[in-house]
Amino acid sequence: MKKIESFNKPQIVQLRNEIDKALDRVAKEYGITISAGNCSFSGNEANFKLKLNTIGGNGTPITRESQMWDLYKGRTNCSHLNVGDTIQLQGNSYTLTGYNTRARKAPIQFTDSKGNGYKCSIEMLNIYNQK
Repeated sequence: MKKIESFNKPQIVQLRNEIDKALDRVAKEYGITISAGNCSFSGNEANFKLKLNTIGGNGTPITRESQMWDLYKGRTNCSHLNVGDTIQLQGNSYTLTGYNTRARKAPIQFTDSKGNGYKCSIEMLNIYNQK
């Protein structure tokens, strides 16, 4: 193991991966999810933001956005959908993850099969997913 003298971006990326691996053990022990998020760094100091979530009955993390979906889904024509449901957008399948109240133009949040996060407008969700 090489001693770090000063932080740079490649080292931060590598550290984030190592931190996530170490946090997995703690997360499994307590039945939650933990991940290292954004990091600010300069020279000799780095600060990671940690995100911890409890896990719901369907096995998905309970996030602020997932809770907001239940409150705001009535604003869409897709109120039949729940977090964790599969949605269709432009011929592709995604998993609905929530509603971001701070995003005016694209509040609908979803992920692909690889776990990459995306967002879209209410109108786009309605076009492809009306009941």
